[in-house]
Amino acid sequence: MPKPIRHNNHILETESNKFFNNQVPNEWIIDKPEHDYGIDCNVNIVIDNEVTGLSFSVQLKSKTQDRYPDSAIITLKHSTLSLYNTMLAPVLLVAYIQEEKEAYWYWYNDLNINLSTQQKTFKIKIPKTNKLSQISWSTVVKYVQDVFSIKTLVDGIRFLEYNEISNSELLAWRYYYSEDYENAIFYFKNLLRDNSQNVTVLEGLSQSQYQTFNYKEALFNINKAIELSGKHNLNLTKACILAEDGIQNGIKGKIIEARNIFKQFIDSGPRQAGYHYNYANTLSKLGQYEEAINHYQKCLKIDPNFATAWKNLGQVYWDIQEHEKELECYNKALVISPKLPQALFSKGVTLSRIYNQYEEALTLMLEALKYEEEMLHSYPYGYFGIAYAYEKLNKLRDSLIWINKGLDLYPEDIYYLNFKSNLLIEHWKENEWLKEEAICFFEFRLELENDFKSLYALMIIRDLDDEQEILSLLKKHTTLLKETSLDTLKKCGIKLKEHLIFLLHYDKYQGFRKDYPIHRYLDHLISELFVVSTEFWEILDLIFATSFSSAVFEYYKNKNSNVIAQKILEGLMLSPDAIEELIPNTNYAQDEAISLMSHIYLGFSTIIVREFGAQTGMITGALGLEKPDEADSLPQPWYDDLKEKVLLVANGKLKLLKED
Repeated sequence: MPKPIRHNNHILETESNKFFNNQVPNEWIIDKPEHDYGIDCNVNIVIDNEVTGLSFSVQLKSKTQDRYPDSAIITLKHSTLSLYNTMLAPVLLVAYIQEEKEAYWYWYNDLNINLSTQQKTFKIKIPKTNKLSQISWSTVVKYVQDVFSIKTLVDGIRFLEYNEISNSELLAWRYYYSEDYENAIFYFKNLLRDNSQNVTVLEGLSQSQYQTFNYKEALFNINKAIELSGKHNLNLTKACILAEDGIQNGIKGKIIEARNIFKQFIDSGPRQAGYHYNYANTLSKLGQYEEAINHYQKCLKIDPNFATAWKNLGQVYWDIQEHEKELECYNKALVISPKLPQALFSKGVTLSRIYNQYEEALTLMLEALKYEEEMLHSYPYGYFGIAYAYEKLNKLRDSLIWINKGLDLYPEDIYYLNFKSNLLIEHWKENEWLKEEAICFFEFRLELENDFKSLYALMIIRDLDDEQEILSLLKKHTTLLKETSLDTLKKCGIKLKEHLIFLLHYDKYQGFRKDYPIHRYLDHLISELFVVSTEFWEILDLIFATSFSSAVFEYYKNKNSNVIAQKILEGLMLSPDAIEELIPNTNYAQDEAISLMSHIYLGFSTIIVREFGAQTGMITGALGLEKPDEADSLPQPWYDDLKEKVLLVANGKLKLLKED
C-alpha cells in the first residue's frame, strides 16, 4: 500500500512557521486563530513572565524562491487588508523565502494603500533589508505601544515600562486592551487609591469611562490628568469626551468647546487625519456643513482608508440633501470596510426614505445589527428606520415590534409616538388584531401628553355616539366648550361627532388663535340690546376650529392648495348656526328687533369674512404656499348664501319677516 505523499506547499508552510516561531522571544505567546481569515497568528507580548496585554497579528506568506533582489513581493486580497484596517493590534506582514532561508517583514500600518478603490488584490513589496532574523524585538514592543497609544488615545501607553509596573496595573491594561472596560475601570480605580497622581492610569480610567458612556466621570479624570501633567496632548481626549457627551445629550456648549480644542490641534500640531476627522464631526453637529465637508476631505486625503470618515461625510450630504454624493460616500466606506455597521445602516435608511427601495434597505439595516446590535444605543432613530421600512412593505406586525422597541427606550419621543399613532390610525380598520393595541396606545398617549389626535382616535375607534360623553371628553381634554351645555349645542343644531376632525390639527389651531384671538371680533357684535354669552364664543370657536383643521387635513391628503380655501368656506358656512345662542330669547320691540337684525346681519358676516382671510393666510403661510387672492377665493355666490343664512337664523329668533 503506497504511503501518502505530503504536498510541497504543506512542507513550505510548516518550514515558514517554524522559522517565524524560532525568531520570536521564547516567553512570548503565539496563538493560532481558529479560522484563517488573513491572520496566521497572534503574538502576545510577555515581559518578565507577565502577559502585558499588548499584541500584534501576523500574516505569514511563504515562497520557494523570489526573483527580486531588493524586495519580496506578496499578494493580499482587498478584503484581507480591509480586515487589518479595523483591528486595534498592528499587523506584521512576513514573507518567508525558502531558497534564502530568510523571512522579511513590514508593518501593514506603515503602508500607503488606498482601499477605497474597487481593486481586488494588491501586490506589496517587503524590503529585504528588513530581515526577520535581525529584527529588534524591543523595537517591536515600542512600535506596538505607540500604535496602541495612538488608537486608544492614551498618550501614556507609549511610555509604560512593563517590567516596572505592578501585577494589578498589568491586569488593568490587559482588560483595557481587550476592550473589557468595566473590569479595567475597577482595577484603574484600585490603583488610584494607592497613587492618585498616576497620570497614565488616570488616562486609562478616563478612556474606559468614555467608552462606557460615563462622560462626567471621564471628563473629571482627564481634567485631573491634564492638571497634574500639563500635557497638551491630553486635551485631545478631553475634546473627544466633550464632543461625544454634547452630541449624545444635545449639549451645544460642549460641542463648541470640543470644536475649539480640535481646531487648536489642527493649527499647531502635525498633519493628522484624526484631527481633521474629529474637527469635522463637531462642525457637522453644529450645522457648519460646508466647513465639515472641507475637513472630512482633508482627513481622507491624508488617510483614504478612513472608513468612518467616509461614512460621516455621507451623513453631511444627507443633511444637505445631496443624496447621490451621500451614497457614494457610504459605498466608499463599505469598499474599505464591508461590515461597517454605521455605513450599512445609513445606506439602508437613505435607500428606504429617499429612493423607496425598502427590501434592500431592510436587508442592509438588519445586516448592520448582526455586526453591532448595540449601535442602536448611539443611533436612537435606528428602530424608527427599520419600523418604517417594514410598514412600507406592509409587514405591520414587524413594524410594530420595532417601533415598540424604540418606545421602550424613548417613551416620550415625538417621532416614535407620531409614527405609531399614524400606523394605528391608518391600519386598524383593516386589521382587527390592531384594534386593542390601538386603544391601549392612544389611552397611554392621551394620559402622557393630552394628545388631541389620540383623543380623536379613541372616539373614532370606539365609535362613540353619545353626545354627552363626547362633550365630557372634550371639556376634559380641550379648552373648547368649557361652559357650553348639550342643550345649547342641540339648540344650535351642532352634532359634536360631526366636528371631531378639529382634534386632528387642534394644536395648530391653538397657535393660530393666539395670534388671532376670537374676541377681536367683539366690536362687530357688541350692542346695548344683548350681552354676548360665553357659550356663543365657544360654539363659534368649535366651528372655526373645524374649518381650520378640515382645510389642513385635506391639504395633507391631496397636496392641492386649492382645497384649503374650499374646506374653510365649507366649514364657515355652519357658523350662522351659532346665532341661535347669540340672540337671547327676549321679546324685543319692533324697532329694537330691526336694529338688532341689521347689526347682526352686517357684523356677523364681516366676522366670517375676516376669519376666512385669517385662516387662509395662516395655513398657506405655515405650509409655504402662496396665499390665494381673496376676490377669487371668496366667491360672491358663497357670500350671498352666507348672508342669507345669517338673515334666516336671525329672523328665526326675531320673527321680523314672514318665512317663505
